[in-house]
Amino acid sequence: MKPPPGCRRLSPLGAALGVFVTLGFTLGLLGGPFRRRAPVAPPCRPRSHVVFLKTHKTGGSSLVNLLSRYGESRQLRFALPHRYQFGYPSPFRAERVRGFSPGGRKFDILCHHMRFNLPEVQRVMPNDSFYFSIVRDPGAAAASAFWYFRAAAPAFRNSPSLSAFAAAPERFFRAGQHGNHYARNLQWFDFGLPEPAHAGQIPALLGRLERVFPLVLLAERFDESLVLLRHRLCWPRHAVDLFPHNARGSSPEVSEEQLRRLRGWNALDWALYSHFNRSFWREAERFGLERLRREAAELRRRRRALAGRCLQGGGPVPARDIPERSLRPFQPPGAAGAILGFALRPGLPPAQRQLCRRLALPELPYKDLLESLQFGHKNTTAG
Repeated sequence: MKPPPGCRRLSPLGAALGVFVTLGFTLGLLGGPFRRRAPVAPPCRPRSHVVFLKTHKTGGSSLVNLLSRYGESRQLRFALPHRYQFGYPSPFRAERVRGFSPGGRKFDILCHHMRFNLPEVQRVMPNDSFYFSIVRDPGAAAASAFWYFRAAAPAFRNSPSLSAFAAAPERFFRAGQHGNHYARNLQWFDFGLPEPAHAGQIPALLGRLERVFPLVLLAERFDESLVLLRHRLCWPRHAVDLFPHNARGSSPEVSEEQLRRLRGWNALDWALYSHFNRSFWREAERFGLERLRREAAELRRRRRALAGRCLQGGGPVPARDIPERSLRPFQPPGAAGAILGFALRPGLPPAQRQLCRRLALPELPYKDLLESLQFGHKNTTAG
């Protein structure tokens, strides 16, 4: 039998393909049990075991406040130092944690200043803990350290000015002198990294470090960092609302040439910062840059609204203008009140006052509060 005019006879293979195409189209229209459903990602579970390595002069005090509020609100157990740091600048040891006992119950959150030491941290924290930290451009971080640790670091103290130090730091620096770890490669030091024998060792050291810290935040992209952190921890949006703590009221201008020289002096910090800058933007691209921009903008809007409701003047003020003594931030020797804090608006309703007060509470009194909640009395020892 001949096909109708204009038609071509299908081969057996063509006919079979036609049947399958028609059947697939029909099943697609029908849906039901025949349709292949796209996999649905299970909802994430909030992480309650968290290790934050607080590096110096990078914005870490704000993150400690965030972690303190989250842990307190959920009655989590903090690994707290006997004083205010874990024996810093010595490497972290489990025995420096208040309430630690070998083989005993581990803790939920570890977030106060330490020099990182992974094997000892693992004695204190559960195996499923999430590790993160924060880094900052070494030029800006070194300039901030110069003013903050002027009394503590001989290299800074012996220099007449930041300009003089940046021009010739080797004139003032003596390796091994007590306190001089603040004056060179401070972020490298805080991460507990060894001094490399040669430059070729640096990539391997940083690669191993990245396997421990799956997320390292950038101080220069602080709000975007908070968004990425929130999603990694699977915490609610309001959990990363904060006020920026430990800000300096007025800082002398630092020239581009001084920043360049300070980066060169802190070459290991520059390698560390460059490595984690790249890993941060890889994380940001996986998350979606436009989505990241939108969520960071929303975070800033919430912060402005909270500041308007909570704070006199809507922002940070000099310590002398804070009536409540426990809300006045610590002032390092020679700072002359330069570190800003927060004064609460008078007449706040009790529940709102408690929220605002926690947002404004500086690191040291918040540590005392956590200690009193966890152990039943306040540690009054300064240190």
